Amino acid sequence: MRIVNRLILLAFALLGLFILLGRPFVGVYTDYLWFHDLGFERVFLLKFWLQSLLFFVVAAFVGGLFYLNGRLVHQSASKGGAFADFFDPRFRVWLGEKFRLFLKVLALFLAIMLGLSAMPFWEDALLFVKATPFGKTDPLLGLDISFYVFRLPFLRYLANLTFALWVLCAGFGLFIFLVLGHIKTSYEKKLILTTPFRRYLALMLALFFLRLAFDLWLDRADLLFDERGVVFGAGFTEAKVVLPVLNALVFVSLAAAVLSAIFVFRPRKEILFGLIIAYAGLYFVGLNFLPGVVHRYIVQPNELEREKKYLAYEIAATREAFGLDKVDEQEFKFGPPLTKEILARNQDTIKNIRLWDHEPLLDTFSQIQEIRTYYKFISVDNDRYQINNELRQVMLSARELSYEDLPSRSWINERLVYTHGYGLTLGVVNEVTEEGLPKLLIKDIPPVSECDIKITQPAIYFGEISNEYVIVRTKAREFDYPAGEKNVYTSYNGKTGVKVGSPLRRLLFTMRFGSSKILLSGDITSESKILYYRSVAERVRKAAPFIIFDTDPYLVISKEGHLFWFVDGYTVSNRYPYARRVEGVGNYVRNSVLAVVDAYNGTISFYLKDPHDPIIRTYAKIFPGMFQPINELAPDLRKHIRYPHKLFFLQARLFGAYHMEDPRVFYNREDLWEIPRSLKGDGRYMKPYYTIMKLPGEKRAEFILMIPFNPAKKHNLAAWMCVRCDPENYGQMLVYRFPKQKLVYGPQQIESRINQDPEISRQLSLWDQRGSRVILGTLLIIPIEGNLLYVQPLYLKAEAGQIPELKRVIVAYENEIRMERTLDEALNAIFGEIKKKTPAQAERLEKQLVPALKPIFELYLQAEEALKKGNLEEFGRLWRKMGELLEENK
Repeated sequence: MRIVNRLILLAFALLGLFILLGRPFVGVYTDYLWFHDLGFERVFLLKFWLQSLLFFVVAAFVGGLFYLNGRLVHQSASKGGAFADFFDPRFRVWLGEKFRLFLKVLALFLAIMLGLSAMPFWEDALLFVKATPFGKTDPLLGLDISFYVFRLPFLRYLANLTFALWVLCAGFGLFIFLVLGHIKTSYEKKLILTTPFRRYLALMLALFFLRLAFDLWLDRADLLFDERGVVFGAGFTEAKVVLPVLNALVFVSLAAAVLSAIFVFRPRKEILFGLIIAYAGLYFVGLNFLPGVVHRYIVQPNELEREKKYLAYEIAATREAFGLDKVDEQEFKFGPPLTKEILARNQDTIKNIRLWDHEPLLDTFSQIQEIRTYYKFISVDNDRYQINNELRQVMLSARELSYEDLPSRSWINERLVYTHGYGLTLGVVNEVTEEGLPKLLIKDIPPVSECDIKITQPAIYFGEISNEYVIVRTKAREFDYPAGEKNVYTSYNGKTGVKVGSPLRRLLFTMRFGSSKILLSGDITSESKILYYRSVAERVRKAAPFIIFDTDPYLVISKEGHLFWFVDGYTVSNRYPYARRVEGVGNYVRNSVLAVVDAYNGTISFYLKDPHDPIIRTYAKIFPGMFQPINELAPDLRKHIRYPHKLFFLQARLFGAYHMEDPRVFYNREDLWEIPRSLKGDGRYMKPYYTIMKLPGEKRAEFILMIPFNPAKKHNLAAWMCVRCDPENYGQMLVYRFPKQKLVYGPQQIESRINQDPEISRQLSLWDQRGSRVILGTLLIIPIEGNLLYVQPLYLKAEAGQIPELKRVIVAYENEIRMERTLDEALNAIFGEIKKKTPAQAERLEKQLVPALKPIFELYLQAEEALKKGNLEEFGRLWRKMGELLEENK
């Protein structure tokens, strides 16, 4: 009977252990299968083995030292201890009889706990070992930037680990000595310690000072991230007072450690106590009292002069850390006033002015192109394509499957039948139908194309919508797309997917996803595959956990008609010396990686967008072959790389302050710029917008991302900033400053003028009274040949309906404002009828006119400059020369 009971208990124990450890094991193993399926098993295995190595090394180190400390202390304390018990006498008996067992259990427990706490630091340990030099040093300590970015975080962890171990060992040793009677109180109320106890305290004090010296040495590096005062990083007080005190304390701590060790052999408590008192005095006076006095009475009365050098450090470091040091600043040169002829030769810009905002367009797509309730458009992406031999800016959106909206949410429907989304919708940014809806070039199910872009593989198994898993290649037919009264079915033939047909695999995935149907379903065969981590953002984060990925993937169509998701990846750090920190980001960022995910196959490829970034170079050394040069991306896909708008917005906000490189100007905020805010009442910043335009001095239009600046607390324009997106000039940032002596209207001023226009205001009020809601779109600023054109779309959304319609386009130029049904009508109302040129005509006209007009325009600029200087004689000479050239080219 006893044997049976023992077997039952053993069975329950094994079952409990399986429940406790089985699920984590299943999660780890099925993750390994996923990494292996994608060819990234090195990422998984390296992380797994490094975490395991850290666990065992730290556990062995902590457990071994703690156990050795306990044994030696117990042996030493057991020989003496003649004083009265400080604790209950039963403690002494217990420590004598069961001490070894207690010590082993406690050491094992602490080893496991601190070993587990070390596992998250696997990446810090790896970067510490594989660090790549930045080739730049900080201005205060002269250390390479790589020390702060790669080595300092792991050194901080080691400092914290050794302190925790010291506290545990010292606390446990103190407890043993107290229990075994090595301290008592004399009649004079003085504490009397035995010799072994004094020596132990001296030894632990020596170790404490040794560790403290290491900690203080690291504190020197932390000064470069100090956020107090006007400087981010070490200012005058930190450099002239705190740093010398820390240097002194490092040497004092080392001296204290040596004297404490000597005390073990030759006890002289006067020297030891004197050293501790001197150390405490230096610490509190040098690090708490003196810096405040210096800052208040030396720095603050003449703050700019004292901090000027350190402000220059902050400005230079922040510009370097956020990639602002390579911004090309130019003066915006105003050209001749816009005419219909100028607009005619800039049709590449005019026909790509975006009239559809993302939010109204997403609502419209949802209403006219979702087709079925279970399809959903998540976001609208902005891109450019060659459409019928013309470069056009387009808005496109993937039609994904929404599992929450399935007509019947059974396990079979969610996991076996409805497995993927289907197709997309694409339209150019500035064309509308007569009803005010976007003109679609790709639409419907299956995709119907009205241009030379064809979709040959419209199935979307991997997209922006997160769904836990689906199982493909089963006996159940996969729904492909609806077709009238019947549905079309398909079977997944993609490259990825973990096989799930065997009984063991089915059991594993049953445990992972908590569904017994995976184990019991008769539809699953030996050829069946399971697809999980299907959300694009989650998929790339899982494959490369050390990269920060953008939360907004965008869809790209290849020349073969396949769909791909592009996801921008960033390398970040919050340890770049003197660089200003941004909440949620850090103080260093590079758009180093582009992840490309096949929407049908689920394969992931990583490409280097910034191969010069030391952080991504370090990861490339750690994971050889994982990152490919961007030139290896297929040329037709490489044409659709774009600069991330979130990163550009961050850089633009910082540039508003850090374009001031003179510390005096920066300190006084004399030329601070701000991104314009909306007048709609929400107070949000204007968002950067993509557009196709011809930059000043360039011969052809290109895809750029741009945003304007206002002077601080003013509404006129100070400058506009753009970044080039086409591969040949990718990432080049340009800033065009406006002359300070000339008023250039900003977005808020134009919006105010639009609201004050009697005709427009009357029309808006009339529409609002007829059960419709007026939605004013984003006001776009379009530079054209030294002039600024302002364009704002206007949408109407009926209260009874849900489809926003583009009803009017407002165009402003100088003192003219017009609101018409289309952009062309608004432009014609201001400039007269514009004769559009075909691409061939425009190219031919450009070749004829540009060479002839260039010297005339240069003379015009010289004449304008002479007039500003009051040199009328030079102005007259240049004016006559312009006339002669015009006569020659008549």
